[in-house]
Amino acid sequence: MPNKNHIFMPFSERTYRVILDMIYPVAFKVDSNGEIYLTSKIRDLLTTDHDFHENDEVSGRIYSINKSIGAFVAIDNKYDSLLRIDELKGVFVEGELVHARVKEVKDDGKIELSLRQRAYLEIDNDSDKILDYLYENGGLAYLSDKSSPSKINKIFGMSKSSFKRAIGRLYKNNDIKIFDNRIELVKRI
Repeated sequence: MPNKNHIFMPFSERTYRVILDMIYPVAFKVDSNGEIYLTSKIRDLLTTDHDFHENDEVSGRIYSINKSIGAFVAIDNKYDSLLRIDELKGVFVEGELVHARVKEVKDDGKIELSLRQRAYLEIDNDSDKILDYLYENGGLAYLSDKSSPSKINKIFGMSKSSFKRAIGRLYKNNDIKIFDNRIELVKRI
């Protein structure tokens, strides 16, 4: 007989590996015998009926990761949202709490999130990331403002437009020189 102080989550109701001491967004269900159990299949229980707007700051737990789409996040355990794969830098797991910015609210109420701040706030971080890379690689990067977006994203984890803003600032501050096929640190005396 099951312990009445614990609630069971059948393997068939798990969409990810459950790690001890991790918090997960789950829902209660009742089987045909009236027994209560948990499920991690919550997508259909989340809503897109919300009052969020672009650039609002939100928190939520990742409830599903699709390696070709991104991480699905349950904001406030109520609202469905998506962090696209190009936003995910590093290791993320189901159950992880993320703090993000509402990047876009679609006409149907679907929310797209970003882990990055608005562009004008993120430029300092982007510039620092590029300078760090240059210092670690002998002051030279075989990238320029003509490099492909995928190459820039692979190396720096940022969009091409963010990269161009950051190197523009570094150039204006006389920190770098930009060539057709590379960027170099300006040597300081």
